[in-house]
Amino acid sequence: MRRTSPLRTLAVAASLSTLLLAGCSGDDPSVEAPTDSQTTTGATVTDDAEATSAPPDTDTETATGSEDAAPTGPVTSDDGAFEVTAPEGWLDVTSQVEQKVEIALRDDEMTDDFYTNLVVASEDPIEDLEASIEEAAESVAGADGQYEMLDPIEIDGEEAYGYVLTRTTSGVAVAQTQRWVEHGDRLYVITFSSAKGQQEATESVMEEILSTWRWQD
Repeated sequence: MRRTSPLRTLAVAASLSTLLLAGCSGDDPSVEAPTDSQTTTGATVTDDAEATSAPPDTDTETATGSEDAAPTGPVTSDDGAFEVTAPEGWLDVTSQVEQKVEIALRDDEMTDDFYTNLVVASEDPIEDLEASIEEAAESVAGADGQYEMLDPIEIDGEEAYGYVLTRTTSGVAVAQTQRWVEHGDRLYVITFSSAKGQQEATESVMEEILSTWRWQD
């Protein structure tokens, strides 16, 4: 039975935003998720997670003790439901994310003090998905950010709703495109983030990644 849980879904959007901005900007190669207390309401986006490690050294261990992996082929989601192919020069950093996510990928090169990245999390499906997505956009953008609802696209045959937003956090102006797609009994929340100044330049990268998305059932 499909369960209505707009606040829980909003929590995904809010926590992903914090996760990406705290963990993939600045000098920190790791991806750090907020604590449970930061994601229970689903209506507040926090920006207080701090970077804790040194700049990355390619092919060496990160601060978490695991190695960044440059994928040689498609990367499969943690639940095995889909796979995507990372662009050349990107790393699979899924193991660095403390919060449970299906996939986390990022560029190995920082641009405008930010690592362009893509993270996919999953949730239980919800009713009135379009309305909940607009709520999420407004919540994540906050008082100082801006958002725009996007036309639906297809991701390997499934309709995906979404929005794009821009906001400034910790002094870094960022752009985030989020797509929400249901498949089977799961709702997948796809968040693509880049420095705001790189938004147009990286749009083709996001499209390239989504074009490689393949459901595995």
